[in-house]
Amino acid sequence: MFECSPNPCFMTLRSRSSNLMLALTGALSLAPVSAVCAQGSVDPSVAPRAVMLERQGDRTVATQMLGRYLATAPDDGVAWLHLGRFYLADERDWHLRGHVGDPPGIIYLDFSATALDQSLRLLVDSAIVFRWMVEMDRARVFVESFGWDAARERRPREPAPPMPPYILELGVNLLSSCPANGVLLTGSDLETVAVWYASLEASRRSDVLPLDPRIYTTDSLYRAQIATSLEVDPGLPVRQALAAVGARRPICLTPMADTAAVPFTNLVPVRLVRVHAVSTDPTPDVLTVTDLIQTERVGGTVWTVDVRRIYAAAAHFNALLCGGLLSPLGDRPLGACGH
Repeated sequence: MFECSPNPCFMTLRSRSSNLMLALTGALSLAPVSAVCAQGSVDPSVAPRAVMLERQGDRTVATQMLGRYLATAPDDGVAWLHLGRFYLADERDWHLRGHVGDPPGIIYLDFSATALDQSLRLLVDSAIVFRWMVEMDRARVFVESFGWDAARERRPREPAPPMPPYILELGVNLLSSCPANGVLLTGSDLETVAVWYASLEASRRSDVLPLDPRIYTTDSLYRAQIATSLEVDPGLPVRQALAAVGARRPICLTPMADTAAVPFTNLVPVRLVRVHAVSTDPTPDVLTVTDLIQTERVGGTVWTVDVRRIYAAAAHFNALLCGGLLSPLGDRPLGACGH
């Protein structure tokens, strides 16, 4: 339940079973809070201090600190961003604990979405990708119950602003690089959310199955459902499972994917990915970086640098990209195509 602490602007949620205290702030219930809480000014030092606490392993303390602060200074978009990130991290920890503990992971996602929506309202452009990570994790919960095919066909949708076009473009490019009927292993969180968004939200490449090997290794529910789609024994570790799948389907690795997840050494560069394949014939889809270039022409965002890192990593594996897809970027993909 929600309650005011000795500081009437500090709202908390107490878990009935574990007495867990989570900070929840004024903008989650603006009307009752605004009546009793005087709004304070934005303090740019609070969010960095919270981030430092989180990095030191004190995420609960950092969350509570942001809760107290945002209840009186609800116009700090950066603080809202980090509060949303912390709740998202709490939800992922819930999965790592074996889906036990109170509150359940979906509650953390609700808190995270609300905080990130406040950050977006205050025009913090970096919040949009984290907001879609929340929706990706909602989809993961659905997949763990009903499977990947069901998630594609009948997953409930939550309202959220659209993903930036250059990140959708990245996801489409990665999916389009994988040969037909492939399994696409992702590495970084940005790759994973870009591929997920292009696949489920934009309905691209339904023949390609995205797979996060980190989650496959650590989450038994996710593994069981994805193993069903792969037609392998869910008791197999990821390397053995992919070895079995590799005899039937192309296995593709995004630029940031860890080769330790696969037992293959004969990976062939195909466009943006590396492939162990029955066939490495590329799809007829055209890859572009038009949206990335257009975004950079108007100043770019905090995420355009990370997108460039992914393209640069692809160029390190496939030099042909420098004279092809990435040539409009010149030598700027972090030196990967320098002369």
